[in-house]
Amino acid sequence: MKVIFLKDVPPNARAGDIKDVKNGYARNFLLPRELATLATAGELKRVESLRRDAEVRRVKEAEEWRDVASKLAEEPVEILVRSGPRGRLYGSVTNTMLAERLTEISNVQIDRRGIRFDTPVRMLGEYVVPIRYFEGVDGQVNLNVVSIDGGAEAAAVAHQLRSRRREAKLQNLSRRRFPQIG
Repeated sequence: MKVIFLKDVPPNARAGDIKDVKNGYARNFLLPRELATLATAGELKRVESLRRDAEVRRVKEAEEWRDVASKLAEEPVEILVRSGPRGRLYGSVTNTMLAERLTEISNVQIDRRGIRFDTPVRMLGEYVVPIRYFEGVDGQVNLNVVSIDGGAEAAAVAHQLRSRRREAKLQNLSRRRFPQIG
């Protein structure tokens, strides 16, 4: 069934796109929600104006998201979690937790699916987290994971432990590659 999309339906189509979709998808989802309409001769004439309106709306929305991204990048975001005596978390910091905290700070709903951790956050400390706010609007947030129990002391201990482990690992690697002769 050929339809014209009236609104953006990520990731399938943008407003003004003409696509061939399955009958059930069109009848049960797109048409009742007024996300699309049947591609008739009269509707095909409306397509160009729909595309222009959608593009203007996308540009405006992208600009608003750029403002939000710059605001959130300025200050570190602090998340309070429970941790052990060595700075290891009970669980981990998830993208849902970060999205809720960012929503509280910015008063704009942040989608958790746009938050991608490079590695799981399971220790206290500071992290840089890349975020996709909107189509074409990416940014980074400085995340500060702080313990509810021990606070700054536990974070300092965790940082020291991490740096010691890193140094020991590097020394161990150099010994394997360049054995001492003599």
